[in-house]
Amino acid sequence: MRHLISLVVVLLCMTSSTAALAESSVEEYSLKRTVLVEERTAIWCPSCAEVDPELAIVAKAHGARTAIVGIHVTDEFENEASLARIEYQKQTDSTEYGTPTFFVDGVKTAEGYDAWSDVQKRILTQENNRIQPEDMALRLLGENIELPTPEYGQITLMVLEHNKEVPIEADNPGEPTRDRVLIGMRVVDKSGNTSDYGELELPDLWSLVMVHEPTEGGSPYGVVEISNIEYEEMADGNLLTIAALGLLLGVLVIFAPSKISPITEEE
Repeated sequence: MRHLISLVVVLLCMTSSTAALAESSVEEYSLKRTVLVEERTAIWCPSCAEVDPELAIVAKAHGARTAIVGIHVTDEFENEASLARIEYQKQTDSTEYGTPTFFVDGVKTAEGYDAWSDVQKRILTQENNRIQPEDMALRLLGENIELPTPEYGQITLMVLEHNKEVPIEADNPGEPTRDRVLIGMRVVDKSGNTSDYGELELPDLWSLVMVHEPTEGGSPYGVVEISNIEYEEMADGNLLTIAALGLLLGVLVIFAPSKISPITEEE
């Protein structure tokens, strides 16, 4: 069954037994020092077609250290959410860029197929510099998702679709699907006002990325990602190491999706 994102109002008149029952079904995912990596990409872009399939490997190898988001522009996957996210980025950098271009924690870091080494350096720098985020959490209550109201800045929730099928008529030099595609977004400001963009109904395979960030653009204060997609681990338990080395060496590493369950723990 698909889930619909909504802000949840908890009635104060609950009886103690009802409240206890509701509390037992609540799952919380607190903000972490996760680094946000956003890629401007397009289906028709040949370099993107080479880079994008590797992002799933990178995301798995980094685990909770990074949250990778594919922002599609000027193609069949462009939507209200991707356009709104680019407008947010333009508050701090309005320069036009090609694809692929990577933004790490709100800062344009590198362009082109050979960009990942610069992206990796920026990730390490941010990991060392970021302070502990505010104690705020995304809460799952059955089929609903509750977002906190920040005391400053804004909370941005991004809905990502995995293995999104590329339309047959698209100019596509790459694979028939794309991963980690931004399809929907909800923004909550410090007054509790919300703005919705794109598709907020969760697809079959999804990730949710919650970001606490400045309203005027810039580096996030904290990030957390949850997902319902999980990958098979190799028998010796060294999948992450092998995947990371394979990416650096240019070796193609293939792993298949397995059972579905939320994953947010450190890899």
